Amino acid sequence: MMEKPILYYWGPCPTCAIATKYADEHGIELDLRDVEQEAPYYELLALGGDANKIPYFYDGETLVEGVDAVVEHLKTIA
Repeated sequence: MMEKPILYYWGPCPTCAIATKYADEHGIELDLRDVEQEAPYYELLALGGDANKIPYFYDGETLVEGVDAVVEHLKTIA
């Protein structure tokens, strides 16, 4: 069983909310990691991400940047 995919996001971010809402509506469980907190911020940097370009989806292999790409990726696992 695959662990829950990670969504790097920021709580008040309206763009991130599009991705979290899509996941909720389609029953996709995500490990939500708020980049406002130090640990998730540095995890994202270590993966090659940029906290200014959230949300990011990470499934253990692929890092997907931006809400449109994240939602497209979520559609493949919904």
